[in-house]
Amino acid sequence: MDKIRGNTEGIRRSYLEQLESIYEIEAERDVFCNREIIEALAKFTEATGREVMLYLDRTGRVITIGIGEQDRVLLPSHRKRRSKDRLSGLRCIHTHPGGNSVLSDVDIQSLKNIRLDAMAAVGVLEGRPVSMQVGVLEAVAGEKELSVNLFGPYKINAIPDDFLFDEIYLADTKITAPDKRKPETEIMRAILVGIGNKENEQLDELKLLADTAGFITAGQLMQSRQTPDKGYYLGYGKLHDLVLEINRLSADAIIFDDELTPAQIRNISKELGKIEVIDRTALILDIFSSRASTHEGRLQVELAQTKYLLPRMAGYWTHMSRMAGGGRGGGGARRGEGETQLEVDRRILRRRLDELEKEIDKIKSGRAIQRVARERSKVPVIALVGYTNAGKSTLMNCLSGSSVLAEDKLFATLDPVSRRVNYGDGDFLLVDTVGFINKLPHDLVNAFRATLEETKHADLILHVVDASSENRFKQAEVVLEVLNQIEAGNKPMLTVHNKCDVSAEIPYDLNAVNISALTGMGMDSLKAAITEKLSQRRTELSVLLPLDSGALISRIYESGQVIDCKYKEEGVYISAVVNHDDASRLRLAAIEVL
Repeated sequence: MDKIRGNTEGIRRSYLEQLESIYEIEAERDVFCNREIIEALAKFTEATGREVMLYLDRTGRVITIGIGEQDRVLLPSHRKRRSKDRLSGLRCIHTHPGGNSVLSDVDIQSLKNIRLDAMAAVGVLEGRPVSMQVGVLEAVAGEKELSVNLFGPYKINAIPDDFLFDEIYLADTKITAPDKRKPETEIMRAILVGIGNKENEQLDELKLLADTAGFITAGQLMQSRQTPDKGYYLGYGKLHDLVLEINRLSADAIIFDDELTPAQIRNISKELGKIEVIDRTALILDIFSSRASTHEGRLQVELAQTKYLLPRMAGYWTHMSRMAGGGRGGGGARRGEGETQLEVDRRILRRRLDELEKEIDKIKSGRAIQRVARERSKVPVIALVGYTNAGKSTLMNCLSGSSVLAEDKLFATLDPVSRRVNYGDGDFLLVDTVGFINKLPHDLVNAFRATLEETKHADLILHVVDASSENRFKQAEVVLEVLNQIEAGNKPMLTVHNKCDVSAEIPYDLNAVNISALTGMGMDSLKAAITEKLSQRRTELSVLLPLDSGALISRIYESGQVIDCKYKEEGVYISAVVNHDDASRLRLAAIEVL
């Protein structure tokens, strides 16, 4: 094969030899395009007036060089396409005479047709490369044709290599060929798999999760054992029974009721073939991803997903070992000496993990500032907590008159919501939190810690329990466990039994309130209980203050309930209902406590 493709007619041999020497330039995998290569292309374009292009594989090695005319270069097809449903593993770098680096319509169409990793145009002026624009493909939901993200133009000495590689990586993991995409109406059939040591152990909650995620439950398989098998989760014999079930039920996916280790995912996938293997954590994260609507919610979910994915990349993405495009000698998995493609991808994820944690810290700082402002205003904060689907959002709507989404689904609302509510003796701020669930992923709890800390700093916790659930006691235990995890287990708490209108047995608990947030049953009793609980935070106090206590008296008027206030020669007599902190201030400043 000739080293230079395209129209070489009329070009001096010395120019062609200089172009051929590009093949000998050492590959740099961490660089989008070697500066020496760019300058060599620019010199050729200036000397001949023609566009010139080359393909780089993912090791940074030059695969093909081609010469075009003054205004275009024909991009040759290449056999290095890994698969029809992924990017080619090649990026194209080509020149534009006249200094204009903006990608043309032809450039963008070629990027789509060949499914290149990236298309880059270098503007050449007076023999020098002056700028570069880069295009990377993107799959947009609802659009039949792939779209293109354009980056730059960048100055040649300021090309953001890491950023561009990240964009290529994301595109490669998201894009699926149009003929391979499943119709949106096609629903995957799943078999639910779990283990247990009790006869009544069921997969009811996993089925609810699968329904929420959009799966059809085709069947269930339980194995009686106390702990999962370290290699295959199920016993090896039971795993082969699962193979028969997959064939019998024409299942597309297997959903496990526990979090699988990377080794278990790898081993199970080998035994079951191409069927999709999903564990409980991945399923919950998928639901959270679809439910998050605010910037904060999306950040928190992405943080949890990244933490979950990082140790499992080898199991989930076996194609990573081939992404390099095949280096010299057929290795193809090296990115610089001693570093595999998998290690590079892990490095990208770790960098993203650091970025997400910094963003979450900013949110946490912002919430702390808001919390200080609330504390100064002395508005009590009440946090709604409870097992998912216990009716927290319905209760918030009932108390505040708001219209928070409330559905009979797990995690119907994900993003934190707060509403100001008047309860007769004043106002309180009602804060809704993410619903808890059995085996809630640890990384998810950590990711949502910024939101859940609102519970930690609340004046009162309303623990909403689904009275109609047969598992309400177990669910209540799960909620208390999570509250202890976030150091909120010692906060004042009021238990609220919800859905009593449909409960077969009305719970009897002197320390709880029975209600139906949907019908309004028991709401007066709940408001009275809230008033009583909040009143325990306040005390009535009468004191004689010095005449120069104007600032303190103003504070009492702002944050408390003043019953009487009289100015006398000996001082200011004031009687008020105040919180415990202000009561302490009054006692310290008082001439006399009456």
